[in-house]
Amino acid sequence: MADEIADPMTELAAAAVQQHELYESWVNVGFTPDQALELLKTVLRAGLARGGE
Repeated sequence: MADEIADPMTELAAAAVQQHELYESWVNVGFTPDQALELLKTVLRAGLARGGE
């Protein structure tokens, strides 16, 4: 409907929020920011290798 307000949280934005929370969680439990970033890169690459399932 034309009167509906679009949800400002797109799927891409929601994914970015989740990835940031994952990164922050690793830092909060003791990983360095560099280590947390490397972990996040590994997770993202694994998802790409599986075809983004």
